[in-house]
Amino acid sequence: MSAEPACPGCGAVAETEIGRAGVCHLWRCGCGLVFADRATWRDPYAGSDYYDPAHQPEQSYPLRITATERDRIGTVRRFLTNGRLLDFGGGIGKTALAAHAAGFSAVVLEDSHKAVVEGRAHHPEIEWLEGREMPHSIADGSLDVVTMFHVLEHLPEPGEVLRQIGRKLRAGGLLVIEVPNWGSHVRRLRGLRWEFVLDHHLNHFTAGSMKPLVEQAGFERCAVEYRRTFSINEAQPWKEPMKRLLCALGFGDILRCAFRKTAA
Repeated sequence: MSAEPACPGCGAVAETEIGRAGVCHLWRCGCGLVFADRATWRDPYAGSDYYDPAHQPEQSYPLRITATERDRIGTVRRFLTNGRLLDFGGGIGKTALAAHAAGFSAVVLEDSHKAVVEGRAHHPEIEWLEGREMPHSIADGSLDVVTMFHVLEHLPEPGEVLRQIGRKLRAGGLLVIEVPNWGSHVRRLRGLRWEFVLDHHLNHFTAGSMKPLVEQAGFERCAVEYRRTFSINEAQPWKEPMKRLLCALGFGDILRCAFRKTAA
């Protein structure tokens, strides 16, 4: 039997073994966080670029902002309508482009060399930074907003990354995080067959288990939202009211939380 691993959120020894799904050996901590045992997990993308055509479809440039990105920036605009926004793990840059169109000075931090090179070539209106950690080139307290859309579930050390972000955000700055919702009724029904139990998802959050992890990094929560699916349904917008109802009934597979940085 495997030794109980330490929780990457609170540091306590895990209480419950959930099971194995692919390369992930999942455990639940008393704080509520479900996570993969780091001692046995192997990164399926090690040594390759996530946006290589072997993993992701090729993108057509220039990029087109969709309803999904506008919805994400709509959450940001509930609290701030301008300033310097960094999209951590920003991928090919669609969310940053939506932020730029909404009046923000937008920066993408992304570890895919391919995404950054193509982004710089086709969308110079966005600032592009390559890496997976907050660079020293960003001054402490110089950011107004940091967004993390489907990033926190991938990080081996989520608490350390959140502390890095806290140093770069100004006091009162905004952090918006979106992740799959482990507390969804759909996940409860499907168990480890849920579509977001993936070999590159190390951490599985509910609103309750995310809150203490982010608060430890110097933030306070100011909003919780749910979405039914990863993307807004662009082809059939009439379904959106139905999706909102399902979210209200606990069937929201996507969790989005906003946090304010407390004064240092």
